[in-house]
Amino acid sequence: MKGVTHSEVTELSFVAKCFEDVHEILGIKVEPGSESAVIKELEDFPEVAAVYKSLGDYDIIALLSIEDSQKLTEFIVERVRRMKGVVDSKTTLIRK
Repeated sequence: MKGVTHSEVTELSFVAKCFEDVHEILGIKVEPGSESAVIKELEDFPEVAAVYKSLGDYDIIALLSIEDSQKLTEFIVERVRRMKGVVDSKTTLIRK
């Protein structure tokens, strides 16, 4: 049976630290060809910790740091869903 090496523990600790301030994962579907513009706009929001292109069910994955549920709703409804090119979104909450 294989044990856990020191480097694996270090890597897991690094991953956990990266997500320390992330409270939500936002999957965003966009119109074809609008990925770069939407990503660029998302990167300007202080609520967005990181943004990635995705080949899964969603075109873009954004990691958010919004602790207040009302502010989260406002951010998604008033900002993200009104962005040119955004078709749909799904939010997953992460809680300790």
